[in-house]
Amino acid sequence: MRPRAGLAFVAPALAAAALATSVLASATIATTVNLPSKLAPEIAHARHGRVVVLLPSSIRADVPASRLYPSGGETATGYDIQLAYAPECNDGTACFFAEFQGGAVTREPGTPVALAHGITGSYRAIRCGASCGPASITWTEDGARYGVQYVLGGKASMVALADSAIKAGPR
Repeated sequence: MRPRAGLAFVAPALAAAALATSVLASATIATTVNLPSKLAPEIAHARHGRVVVLLPSSIRADVPASRLYPSGGETATGYDIQLAYAPECNDGTACFFAEFQGGAVTREPGTPVALAHGITGSYRAIRCGASCGPASITWTEDGARYGVQYVLGGKASMVALADSAIKAGPR
């Protein structure tokens, strides 16, 4: 009996497909980024601003922390700290990951959400048109406006980020 020629290719093809699936699955496993550690120089620079720095303790990422690039610090009205998928992203849509702001933050129109310490925030879902804008949440605390934007953010994760920043207090 002769072996079928097609079967000789099936086993290696199945093994390759299983390996590719395994690699893809491991590439999309979420990691947790310790924000105070990752953003330490930016936080130190932002502390010179006009408002206290409120920052979540951690954020879920779809890449290792080493592949996220921090920037920002003090602004004329507070602070603006970013994390991007590429260095020198400058809030570019293609490389934007997250942004943390305090001071003159524009209140995004959105759904009112209950936050820690009885604060009401405003949540806005990811929006897409010619390109997609990240989810955002804004709130006012002690007379200052704060905001977080995040490309992987759904409502629950945005509320959790804001709550973490509020509960952690000044950094």
